[in-house]
Amino acid sequence: MTNYRYTAVFATISNSFCDAVLDYAVNRFNVHKVMFLTTCIGFLGQLIIGMITGIYCTMAAVPYIALHSLLILLGYVCFVKSLKYTPIALVGLVMSSDLFLTFIIDCILGYVQLSFYFVFMLALFIFAIFMFAENSKRDVSNSFKSVKLIGILFVFGQVVFYLTAPYIIKVSAAKGANEIAINIGYYLLAIPYFGYYAFLCGDCKAKQNVASHWWNGFYFLAVIIGILEALYYALETFSLINDAPTIVVAIEQMRIFLLFLLSVIFKTDKFTSQKLIALILGFAAVTGLYLN
Repeated sequence: MTNYRYTAVFATISNSFCDAVLDYAVNRFNVHKVMFLTTCIGFLGQLIIGMITGIYCTMAAVPYIALHSLLILLGYVCFVKSLKYTPIALVGLVMSSDLFLTFIIDCILGYVQLSFYFVFMLALFIFAIFMFAENSKRDVSNSFKSVKLIGILFVFGQVVFYLTAPYIIKVSAAKGANEIAINIGYYLLAIPYFGYYAFLCGDCKAKQNVASHWWNGFYFLAVIIGILEALYYALETFSLINDAPTIVVAIEQMRIFLLFLLSVIFKTDKFTSQKLIALILGFAAVTGLYLN
């Protein structure tokens, strides 16, 4: 299965940049209009990828694709809502809790085989996350004072909804659907949902009208987010079909560190010796899991 893990690495990189741009966009423009346009672009991206790699699905897989689509939509809504109340760094740290739960489920289902090497690398990665989190709390204590309970609830809601996705994806694939068909099922549900809130719901005028001036950055950001989202979903779903969820989730947790590096670049966070050590340990642990 190691041959498939590079797709999880590229998915993590795409997701990190996507989340960073999305965090900026939803706090500047109407969130529902942002989500509608980026979802439409992501859907077109999936179709283009599907024209290259193929799209196939069976009737037996349709119910599972529908369930997966609903859970992913609920998880995505929770994630976007959490960005309105919670710093993105904290969102990423809380989301890392799904690694524990995924590991337990994988052990029960037999997707991973326990060995000293595997457990050691996983424990090292978890230690790196906690080490990074503890230092981050001290450095951005003022930001954490503004965190609202509803934001934390949205983050945990996302964890619960996303936790089931890898296993439904595997069942959908076993029933005869490939990764593009699974993702298209999500977009067929998400586009009408975000379209309703963007143009028909009374809240759609809550923020400035972005339709009249494309140069204000709205459309540019939406295109970037949509492209990155399409790449992320395609690569992640492919990885989850072909590898143990624990491995894919562990690789994806590297987004915590990548988001931090982006924060440093844009001067919203800073390096410390403890964060540097945590980064080194985190990359070492994921590399060890990757090569296992």
